Amino acid sequence: MIYPAIGDLMEKFKSRYSLVIGVAKRAREIYQTGVTFTECKSSKPVTVAVNEIAENKVSFKETAERDEIISDEEVYNKILEESMRN
Repeated sequence: MIYPAIGDLMEKFKSRYSLVIGVAKRAREIYQTGVTFTECKSSKPVTVAVNEIAENKVSFKETAERDEIISDEEVYNKILEESMRN
């Protein structure tokens, strides 16, 4: 049996997509910092992230969805602004 079960994880998220995004973001944090909040047999960041979420050691803030469509020009401007900051 797979632990934690997908059904248990889905109770914490609205969709599978948001679950995958949450796990990926947490796994990236673990990979970059090495900080974990749970004991796990595996040292793989994705496995550790899934276990942390199942054990309620981390939480995620839901962001508001945008109803309007963003134009290509707005996207390019945001990319330029971000690249100028770095």
